[in-house]
Amino acid sequence: MVDNPTLELVGGYAHSPEKVGHDLGALCGIDPIGIVVTDDVDALLALEPDCVSYMPFRPNFDHLARILASGVNVVTTMYMLAGVGYGADVARLLHDACLRGTSSLYASGVYPGHVPMVALATSAMCRRIDRISVLESLDVSGYANEQMFRAMGFDLDPDDPDALVRSASSCGSFREQVRVMAEALSLALDDVTFDAEFAVAPETVDLGFMVLHEGRICGIRGTVSGELAGHSVVECRFVWKLGEGVAPDWPISHGYVVEIEGDPGVRCTLEPMGAHWDGATTTAMPVVHAIPLVCSAPPGLLNHMELPFVRAHAGYRSGF
Repeated sequence: MVDNPTLELVGGYAHSPEKVGHDLGALCGIDPIGIVVTDDVDALLALEPDCVSYMPFRPNFDHLARILASGVNVVTTMYMLAGVGYGADVARLLHDACLRGTSSLYASGVYPGHVPMVALATSAMCRRIDRISVLESLDVSGYANEQMFRAMGFDLDPDDPDALVRSASSCGSFREQVRVMAEALSLALDDVTFDAEFAVAPETVDLGFMVLHEGRICGIRGTVSGELAGHSVVECRFVWKLGEGVAPDWPISHGYVVEIEGDPGVRCTLEPMGAHWDGATTTAMPVVHAIPLVCSAPPGLLNHMELPFVRAHAGYRSGF
């Protein structure tokens, strides 16, 4: 945001009490920018921002409703792609707040979010679509987020019933994404299902930010499927591995793979031009780039099918 010529950053919220009072730039690992973070929502709203970028590990819906009802738009990476990721009651709370404040709430990211938009753009080349699938296939050990990985079921015994529960609950955004893609393709799904399998660590491994114990989960492969007439027609798939040598040692693509079965069949890949996919940047930027479009959108809960095509802005760190 600091480098984006279309945006002016005016404030920042601290989710951790020890960060309150520190410079936002320094907290993000760049030079100080003269903005001191706070945990006072009212103080931030008093700055009269056009939009709040809201990306906590877990959302505070009271905060969100206050922001939206005050007339401030919100972009976020939380599970609201189809509007109901956290249930009908939350969707109603936030929708009503949008209407009171004539504001908008928009959710996206890289996957779910932008990569499925690439898949839908690819579908324009087909005259018939039988199945559309998006796969995220990564060694995620470079993403040092122990809290997130444990919430997904990593380092549990693969026979622990909670393992499947955790992995399924962590895929709520994929369920949302399947619904959005199906709607974009004019498909009325019968059901959205989830299936996963686990790989284990052959020995105890210290990743630096967390320890994976021998025989416990260090890889998850799963599919969220949109079902129609007994067939899987829209799929969000994933293979996540914390390091190499897992058992079974599934191959990974180090990026994203779009496959469309139809006439013609099409395959499209997105992969890093370097050693590692920067998941943090690629998750944030589709949301950041959407801010001007969201500020111009009608009030309500939006998904990426309800905005003009989100893209980077000319001159943004281009070096030209």
